[in-house]
Amino acid sequence: MNSVLRELVERGGGLVTRAVAEQVVPEWTLQRACGSGDLVRVLPEVFVAAHLLNDRQGEWRGTPAVGRLDPALGHRAACAWAEGRGALSHLSALAVWGAAPAGDRPPAAPERTGRLRHPQPARGGRAPASGPHP
Repeated sequence: MNSVLRELVERGGGLVTRAVAEQVVPEWTLQRACGSGDLVRVLPEVFVAAHLLNDRQGEWRGTPAVGRLDPALGHRAACAWAEGRGALSHLSALAVWGAAPAGDRPPAAPERTGRLRHPQPARGGRAPASGPHP
C-alpha cells in the first residue's frame, strides 16, 4: 500500500473515506490498495484495513464486509458513510463515543421479553370488555 495512504488509514483507526484519501493521493492509489487486498470497501466510499475484518475459517461467508467488523469500527464506518446525515440508536452512539455500558445487555433491558397481546376488537368494532364474563 502507498505510504501516504497507509498513514491515513492508521490515523483513522483502520478506516478511511474516499473523499479524505483523494485529497492527498490519486484515485488509482486507493484502487490499487483494494485490488491488492490491503483495503476492503465496507460501505460506499468507506474503506477499512483488510486485517481488521473477522474472517475465521469461512464462518463469515456471505456476510457483508461491514458485518465482519468489530462493532465499534462498524459504527464508525456507518458514521463516515452517513457524513452527518444519519442517526444512531442511543446505544450505538454511546459506543461510538466510547461511553457504552459494560456487559452484553443494554442497561434497563428486561430479564425476559415477550410479545404484548392487544385485545382483538369485537365484531361490532369495540374491544372486548375487561373483567369477568357472565
